[in-house]
Amino acid sequence: MLDESQMIEAYIDKEKSEDFYKEAFAKYTVAGVDQFAWHWSWWAMFGGVFYLLYRKLYLEALVYFVLFATVGMIPFAGLIMWIASGGVLPYLVYKRYKKTKEQVEQNLSGDEVQLQALRTVGGVNQWAIWLGVALHAVMWIGAIYMMILMSAAQGGM
Repeated sequence: MLDESQMIEAYIDKEKSEDFYKEAFAKYTVAGVDQFAWHWSWWAMFGGVFYLLYRKLYLEALVYFVLFATVGMIPFAGLIMWIASGGVLPYLVYKRYKKTKEQVEQNLSGDEVQLQALRTVGGVNQWAIWLGVALHAVMWIGAIYMMILMSAAQGGM
């Protein structure tokens, strides 16, 4: 019989992140009842949609992107959402873990089979980091290029 710690480790599948998620998941369960609790992650705040893609939360990443694209147009709302992401997005990882764990326990038998299923469904997408870096680089290069163009246009007047 697997204990909770082993299942979290398999789902997270990133040794240096295990303690962070174990601590977070413990906050989200009080006396066996799930509840939201604030657990800060700089990676979630700065990564946003890329954090969700990295943790294989594709639907949540799409909803976050659409929400951020629409709410971000309201003054200061985008900033508030960006900051709130640092405390809220790890909870979404927990909710997906609980759902996955329940499905694995109901449908699969054998400790190793369950652990492998948790690793496969959970784990990380390394490509999400590279995608985030590439898109940010393109954004910054574009912003610098636009500033150069605007500076040249003003100098020509």
